[in-house]
Amino acid sequence: MFKLNSEMQRVIPINLIGYSLIVIAILIGFITRIIAVFQYISFDIGPDPDQVRDAFAVINIWKGDFPTLGPQVTTIGRHHILPLYYYLFFPFTLLGADPVFQALPNALFSFLSIPLLTYLVFLLLEKVEAPRRIFFSGLAGFWYSVLYGEIFISNFQWNPSSIPFFLLAFTLLYYLQIEGKFPFVIQIILWFLYGVVLAILISLHSSTLFIMPVVFIISSSIFIYKIIKRKLYLSISLPIISGLSTVLALLPYWIGEFGRGFRNTKTIIQTLTSANSSSENPFLINLGKRLSNVFLNYYKLFQEVYLGNSSWIYLLIAFVFISLVTYLGITKFKGNKSIWCIWCSTWGLYLYAASNLDPEKSFIHYKLLILFAPIVFTITSLAYVNVAGIKKVIFYISIGIIILISCLSNLFYDYQFMLVKYGINRVINTADITQVINQLPSGAVICDPRVRGKRIVNNQYNYIDTNITLKGIKIVNVCASGNYVIHPKRLLLIDGNFLNDTSYEKPYYLKFTPSDLEKLWPIFKISENGMITRPSKLVLETDAAKVYILN
Repeated sequence: MFKLNSEMQRVIPINLIGYSLIVIAILIGFITRIIAVFQYISFDIGPDPDQVRDAFAVINIWKGDFPTLGPQVTTIGRHHILPLYYYLFFPFTLLGADPVFQALPNALFSFLSIPLLTYLVFLLLEKVEAPRRIFFSGLAGFWYSVLYGEIFISNFQWNPSSIPFFLLAFTLLYYLQIEGKFPFVIQIILWFLYGVVLAILISLHSSTLFIMPVVFIISSSIFIYKIIKRKLYLSISLPIISGLSTVLALLPYWIGEFGRGFRNTKTIIQTLTSANSSSENPFLINLGKRLSNVFLNYYKLFQEVYLGNSSWIYLLIAFVFISLVTYLGITKFKGNKSIWCIWCSTWGLYLYAASNLDPEKSFIHYKLLILFAPIVFTITSLAYVNVAGIKKVIFYISIGIIILISCLSNLFYDYQFMLVKYGINRVINTADITQVINQLPSGAVICDPRVRGKRIVNNQYNYIDTNITLKGIKIVNVCASGNYVIHPKRLLLIDGNFLNDTSYEKPYYLKFTPSDLEKLWPIFKISENGMITRPSKLVLETDAAKVYILN
């Protein structure tokens, strides 16, 4: 009886901790994604107005403008990604034309990623006692829920932001197909959805465009091998159905390509075939550089996203920690092979492709396919490494300290992020811009020197007035007497942001030095904006902005 009571005392707390972590993770996810997104502060930031451009593309579907191409890649290849992203977000415009409703899907998908990752990690940890499975899966979900970089990009409309969710959905569907015993009709539905999710994934970013079809081929080949061994020959048709559903889901793209003579498809193929072309450098130098890129991209993911610090000490910590948990996570793994197959093939292919990426210019949105890899390797290390005595204590304490540092660092940035949205010193958001434009006279002229180049059409004022306020305002980039200026009280200082000077004559790109913590995008700081330095009269003031008419 004493032994039984001792066992219960040992098991119940770990169960409670696991369930508590799951509840806390979901609560954090709801606050930092679903609630936070409704204060939309990043609609028009950065060097290019990508969010405004995409918002126009989505809302204009109501006018019959059906996009057949996604955004153009500005780095390798110059091809366009596929347009399914626009159609995925279009139903949310039923809620209204406010830009926040086009950011909401990313926040929703990010929120749903938390319980989905938790569940998949639980399924992954086969041969682990149930209480420990609950604890480790809860720890994985909690750790993921606090990652600041993922929270930031889930709070605005951006095509790569929902990659983790659809990778997790892709994984779950494959698990159900391999492990589940369903009637043939249900299997057809699952494989059809598998193909649709693949179509969505390859429409989100170039990384998924080139990697996920290969993962699909690998997973389908394993499935076909298994069903042939079981002599279920009719099931060979299921991956074919999945491939057809992928093609069908991309119908808008194929319609456009027929008219273009498959020009974009040819560019994609050319990009793929030229990626491994010979370098001008000698073979060994080129090989060394590519291997360096692979490891640095992987280690810097943990240093920058999980630890949030650019110093060499944190790079060293990342090197030791990630090397240890990756090695142990792979070599000691004894869990579900179906989930492991999808994740490891995806991560392996990504790292192979990452050999072409400069780690100094590879930001978080380039690494979303491997975003939760450190969490998974850490959890599998903790679950399957068999050590005893003082070694066990040292191992668990060491891993726990790094996890604690990572969570506390990210929670600090999460707190700062919520303050700029809901604190007394919050920055200007789309609701503020809408409120201001609604109070301007019809036909008013707003001056903003940043409205040049791509922003002449794709600027937040134009989108809001065209689709919400309908005041017929005009936007100019050279200020003159009688123009209105919306002057933010506070500035979001984030690397690459495009800002006006206080004279509204010379806009500038904000660039931090490598020694600045803010160089790690999207870490930021808030600064009080200076007073406007040209003759003007204050005509309106809100919590986040002052509106002047120029003399």
